[in-house]
Amino acid sequence: MYKQIISYTQKYRLSYRMIVTNICIAVLPILLLGSVGYFSYINIMKKNALANIDQFVTQTNNSLDEYFVRIDQLSKSIFFNRNVQQMMVENKSWQESDALLRNLNSYMSLDPTIKAVGMINADDFRIISIGQLMTREMLDYISRKKQTNLLNNKLQISPPIESKYNEKGLLAFRQVKSIQQNRYLQGIYIGVLLLDTKWIQQILHTGTLDGKANLYIVNENGDLIGSSTNQFDYKKIQSLIEKQPINKVSNVRMDKVNYLYQSSPIKSLDWKFIALINKDKLLEKANFIQYSLIAVIVLMILIVILVVVSFNIRLTHPITKMADAFDSAASGDLDAKLRFGYKNEITVIQDHYNNMLDQIKKLTDNLLRSQQQLHETEMEKQLFQLNGLQSQINAHFLYNVLHSIRGMSLSNAKKEVAMAIDNLVSYFRYITRTDEYVLLYKELEHLERYIAIQKIRFGDRLQFKVSMDPALRGQSIVKLILQPLVENSLFHGLEGKSGRWIIKIKAIVKEKDELLIQVMDNGMGMSEDKMESLDADLKGISSSAMDNGGLGQGIGLVNIHKRIQIYYGEPYGLTIRSWKDRGTLVTITVPLRIKEDNDV
Repeated sequence: MYKQIISYTQKYRLSYRMIVTNICIAVLPILLLGSVGYFSYINIMKKNALANIDQFVTQTNNSLDEYFVRIDQLSKSIFFNRNVQQMMVENKSWQESDALLRNLNSYMSLDPTIKAVGMINADDFRIISIGQLMTREMLDYISRKKQTNLLNNKLQISPPIESKYNEKGLLAFRQVKSIQQNRYLQGIYIGVLLLDTKWIQQILHTGTLDGKANLYIVNENGDLIGSSTNQFDYKKIQSLIEKQPINKVSNVRMDKVNYLYQSSPIKSLDWKFIALINKDKLLEKANFIQYSLIAVIVLMILIVILVVVSFNIRLTHPITKMADAFDSAASGDLDAKLRFGYKNEITVIQDHYNNMLDQIKKLTDNLLRSQQQLHETEMEKQLFQLNGLQSQINAHFLYNVLHSIRGMSLSNAKKEVAMAIDNLVSYFRYITRTDEYVLLYKELEHLERYIAIQKIRFGDRLQFKVSMDPALRGQSIVKLILQPLVENSLFHGLEGKSGRWIIKIKAIVKEKDELLIQVMDNGMGMSEDKMESLDADLKGISSSAMDNGGLGQGIGLVNIHKRIQIYYGEPYGLTIRSWKDRGTLVTITVPLRIKEDNDV
């Protein structure tokens, strides 16, 4: 089974290599451009996401900072009011206190988040307030701050403390110093504003990026002031605060989910604003586009592969099919004809090849019939035998040329393949003609096409030269007597010789009624013993001589000699001279018969 697979892949390796090569040529640019576009897009999306996060954190931070600056300014306006300080110091009557409370109430109306305004005497902790009542927990918190000497002129904000009606509030308080001359800069009372925590929640919920962000506000002691969610235990958030840098986006992972973490200080306080943003949700749209882009690239690659495979199969299928047909023909199956459903530069060989098979089959049938007809002359038998041999040679020649074209196809030499096929088509068109005689110049043109086909294999080392008087163009000769001689020189004289291979054709007139056509090569030549044996064969024309010079060595010099004598008579034929390691000269002698092109 393994050997069968290896044999199959070697037989059709051209198709596989072309498919793989063309797929690489087509797919690599798609992968390259797709990768560049993909990573560029991902980079841009990440930059945009980080820019959006930074903008979002900055805007939310500014909103918080603006609010606390406003509360600070408002507290200064209230608690550093000269009348308010005088009333607290001098313990005015309740009527004046009532007027003061109305004044405080007007201040409280300036900001809806202020739920109460109070002043606590620094000495006896007596309190005057308006708005919601302050709870014992609130007063205890301020008392602890006073006892630990943590009160100062700077506005301080407490963590959320339980107020009335199970609501939580923030205490904004400060040490108020007198601006009166007799007690200048002495601490006289503690100013307190009770702030509603809903404003924090409102700011946090407004900026959650459509539910993608968890937001937290933490004071300088690490106490949680407000958050937009209860998704995580605050202890986890505290551990992040201790580990992560400020004003820098970092990647964290919590509960198997990836988050972007950024903390930013609130300028007016020593607080921090923390944003924990779900990375997957933030990049959800980008991920969709990312996967869509990958799907498009994969789809394009699949389409390209299908197109390339289809194109290459369509291109190489005719060559593979011809190779199979030629193998069958070479093994004797003359019914192995070509059938293509479309036309291109390669499939045009179909008709000529099929015609050649028909000719071979017809000639073979004629040969068989001639052997059964004892009343026919021995001359006719030999003629059919020679024609049958010639047809067999054509099939083998075509088989060899196909393998040469295969070799060229492996190097992707499309122009050379097309030129070789054109020469091969012309070659078939010529040899399938039924003419027995042709003009000399047409035989030479056919010979040039044959040499061009052989150069596919041997290259420029093979040189071919023709020397002929133009007046001899119209000489009539038997078709296909020069090619076998050139083929004999090529494969039995030149092959194996180093350096340039030179074949010369020269046509001259002898005694005005004979034409000499000389085929010369600079090949290996023949020894004297071989020349003597060949001369004896040419003179004797025995059946053994024909077998020795036949299909096994090209066309066979003996067969060519006999063929010329069949058509022209005994005086004509071949003469051969050869020099060992120098070359061979074969001379064809035929009658001089000049005709016009239309006469043949």
